[in-house]
Amino acid sequence: MLNSRLILVQRFNILIAFLFLIFLLIFLRLFWLQIYKNDFYLESSKSNYERIEPIKPLRGLIFDRNNNILAENILTYNLEINIENKSKEDLNAIIEELSKILSISEHERSLFFKIRSDRKFLRKIPLKTNINNDELAFFVSKMFLFPDVNLKEEFLRSYKYGIENAHLIGYINRISKKDLKKIENDPEKLGNYFGITHIGKQGIESSFENSLRGKSGFKKIRVNARNSFIAEIENKKAFDGQDLTLSIDLDLQKKSHELLKGYRGSLIMTDISNNEVLAYQSNPSFDPNLFVNGIGFSEWDKLNTDPNKPMLDRVTNAVYPPGSTIKPFLSIAGLENNVINTDYSINDPGFYQLPKTKKIFMDWKKEGHGNVNIINAIAESCDVYFYDLAYRLGIEKMDKSLRKFAFGQKTGINLPTEKRGILPSPEWKLKRHKKKWNTYETINTSIGQGDFLSSPAQLVHALNILLNNKKMPPLNLIKNQSTDVPLSVEKITDEKYIETVKRGMQEVTNSNGTFRSIANNNKNKIAGKTGTAQVFSLKNQEYDEDNIADHLKDHSLFIGYAPYDNPQISIAVIIENGGHGSTVAAPIAKKMIDFYFETIK
Repeated sequence: MLNSRLILVQRFNILIAFLFLIFLLIFLRLFWLQIYKNDFYLESSKSNYERIEPIKPLRGLIFDRNNNILAENILTYNLEINIENKSKEDLNAIIEELSKILSISEHERSLFFKIRSDRKFLRKIPLKTNINNDELAFFVSKMFLFPDVNLKEEFLRSYKYGIENAHLIGYINRISKKDLKKIENDPEKLGNYFGITHIGKQGIESSFENSLRGKSGFKKIRVNARNSFIAEIENKKAFDGQDLTLSIDLDLQKKSHELLKGYRGSLIMTDISNNEVLAYQSNPSFDPNLFVNGIGFSEWDKLNTDPNKPMLDRVTNAVYPPGSTIKPFLSIAGLENNVINTDYSINDPGFYQLPKTKKIFMDWKKEGHGNVNIINAIAESCDVYFYDLAYRLGIEKMDKSLRKFAFGQKTGINLPTEKRGILPSPEWKLKRHKKKWNTYETINTSIGQGDFLSSPAQLVHALNILLNNKKMPPLNLIKNQSTDVPLSVEKITDEKYIETVKRGMQEVTNSNGTFRSIANNNKNKIAGKTGTAQVFSLKNQEYDEDNIADHLKDHSLFIGYAPYDNPQISIAVIIENGGHGSTVAAPIAKKMIDFYFETIK
């Protein structure tokens, strides 16, 4: 009996201890929730009825120098799906129902799910953008059937003259995973991109992304259980992006696009006095509007596989042998090193034999140019004169003089990418190829061949340095942009050498020059230098333009300025596989210069 009572008491004590432990755990849990985690759960509960909605800034407009709009924002309507707490199957079901009343393409579907995968923090994702008026009216009539689909006003970036300005203006596109990673790693940028879905990808849109984009704002609102708006709690306004006025002239852009039709090539025209770019054209081109909301696979594949490379910016991101356009600059080297002067002349028999060797270098003119001085040599583009000059100068002096004109260096143009080009030298060759320089390469460099590479932008920049006889600021695409860098006043060489070279370039367009076809039709006083650059090396063969594949034909080049007695504008034109500089590139340049003085000036 005693044992039974003892067992009963023990069981009772165990029960009491167990109940005490249970209540202790409950108390500790309540303490954890009510005291220790109070702030956390308070904020969490608020999020059940408070929403933070982004206020997107309007992207800045882009104008040409005469206030013509080149990039604008147009009001459109998008269909967005609320993806909160929805599986992929749920979303597919919504899209299937929508596709019964609206046309939903495969590209739109795949882009929707790509955005969902890339940007997991979004609550709403656009499915169909820029819907037309008929689609808008029809959806509004059926809207009650789709509680998770919203109609949203958006401003769509639009490029009115897209094809004429594609490589210059560039385009915006949806923020990618790569873009997002960069933004997330920069605390300053992160807040500015709140709610923003697009970013500048190429051209001006990329270079000036920070100023064009603006700064996001937000509004904190109270909603009910059905997520319907009740009241606004806080509002921080957005700051729209800054407008941008370019130095470019739209009419010059249209004209240059027209002149380059049917060619692979580029053109750049500048104001000599300040290095502002007036025309910037690369051909073939593309429509940047295709990229704004994500280009379709078929369109991208077509652009990407086109052998003419329409996406390539040939003004700054393609480099070519400069050919004979280098001769005016090499002339400066000869003059300032006292290797030649205005009285010095040679006899050109049509070839040059390298001293102490049997190596022969041919002139482009088989019968030769006869007796030639520096003025004739530039005007007639006498190869033998410059072979001899290069041999007597040596590569070190050539390199030092040519660097004054910024060859082998970027122009500093305000675009996101630019190729540097190559100014070959013994140091460059040793570093690049682990080989020593030889005299043959000096001769090739003298006529802009061999490893010498330059972009059209670099050629016009070098020409402006020559014409101003001083270092120039970077090529500039912004109208009247002030710079913190003090402008140079120091001359790079003796003014008399510059005048000698300018006389030679003036003679290029006279009766004995390589561009003599305009000798009697040069009312705007164009001066310049033609160039023909070999694409491949001919060994013991004669170049026959009529019987050679198009992609192996010489490049056609021209650099020039006008008027020759008061230089105001400069130009560089290159036509890939166009043949002689005087027959293709130079006439295009003349038409552009004439158009400028007769229509724009």
